[in-house]
Amino acid sequence: MFINRKKVWSLSWPLIIANFTIPLVGLTDTIIMGHMPDSLYLAAIAIGGIVFNFMYAGLNFLRMGTTGIVAQKFGENNFEEVFFSLLRPTLIAVSVGFILYLNRKYIYDLSVYFLTPDQQLLGLYKEYLFIRMIGLPAGLLNIVFLGWFFGMQKTKSVMLQLVIINLMNVIASLYLAVYLEYGIFGVALGSVLAQISGLLLSIIIFLNHFKTLNFSSFDLKKIINLNGFLNLFSISKNLFVRTMLLVSVQAYLIKKSGLIGVDQLATMEILIVIFGLSSYTLDAFAHAAESTVGVSIGSKNKKNIYKSIKNTTEFALSFSVLIGIVLYITDYYIINLFTNIPVLQNLTIDLWTLVIITPFISMLAFQLDGIFIGATLAKEMRNSMILSSLIFYLIIEFIIQDTLNLKNLYSCFLLFLILRGVFLTFYLPRVFKLIKN
Repeated sequence: MFINRKKVWSLSWPLIIANFTIPLVGLTDTIIMGHMPDSLYLAAIAIGGIVFNFMYAGLNFLRMGTTGIVAQKFGENNFEEVFFSLLRPTLIAVSVGFILYLNRKYIYDLSVYFLTPDQQLLGLYKEYLFIRMIGLPAGLLNIVFLGWFFGMQKTKSVMLQLVIINLMNVIASLYLAVYLEYGIFGVALGSVLAQISGLLLSIIIFLNHFKTLNFSSFDLKKIINLNGFLNLFSISKNLFVRTMLLVSVQAYLIKKSGLIGVDQLATMEILIVIFGLSSYTLDAFAHAAESTVGVSIGSKNKKNIYKSIKNTTEFALSFSVLIGIVLYITDYYIINLFTNIPVLQNLTIDLWTLVIITPFISMLAFQLDGIFIGATLAKEMRNSMILSSLIFYLIIEFIIQDTLNLKNLYSCFLLFLILRGVFLTFYLPRVFKLIKN
């Protein structure tokens, strides 16, 4: 595989389009709830959103682990294992998805205990949680298919899957919540319909990719090969810890914001959605790095590893600056799009300078994540996340606790993003050591 800027861009542009649709869901839900008569609606989906982030992001190792393994097997031309590396996490996703759905009441009780939301939010939050849980098994299967598409460098398939899921979510949520006036119930039901639609589409895309292969030549007994599962779990256990810590940081922001006030909680939800808009765009280049680094390692081409890192990072840096400029120019329009509640508008304006610099600050962490996922160096990602999140918690609890406000909280979040990039940089030489000279 020849890697240059043209190759990286051909992998990245479909992902930019696809990834940009992901935060549209949170954006739409936030806008709908942000124009309700009270901040309670927006605060309720902030709590619900962070709980689903725990479940989806905590199980995102199914996507990341699948991508790294499939990319390397693809580089080795081992198509039997490429196929089985999809089926194994699929079995896990189905099992875990139904177990979580059956235990939705316990999930609700635990989330209320740990996040301690205002009593006024509980009814709205419970309704949102219980409806969205219906789509969880389909959602987990979608992220497994997504990981396989990434590993196979099928970025147009990734684009098609994500665009359909997220546009379906946006359209259904608007129709149900606004036109039919179902409110928060409609927003949650829209997410369920989108996940089910996405699963049907993912199956069709997968069958289209494999229709020319002779399945009879594969030894299906290898699906339950213990080593195959152990390889996935070896990577996944570290990715699980890493991802849970990442979501815990955002949950901590939500929790601390809620302790300051409902308006502050609603504002933090707006900031997190805006962060998602920029981070998912930059993730396109991280995903390109996952695939190209993984295939380069599988084909034992050290030169291509250097090219993959250099070219994807150049694009990511350029786009991070571009996003910051767009945020600077369009501040008034973006804030008014999110909410017409004056107190929320004023709180968001006060933090806008920090919002503008967020894409540039976060770029390095995202990009290195992609490189390490492609290299399947999950332990290093775990260690970096442990150190970064520990410093984040210590600063909030022991340094700024007495002067707690939204600006201090969000500043600590930016420091956390910087530390992730710095710590991962120290581990970067290990990626090249995976190929012996």
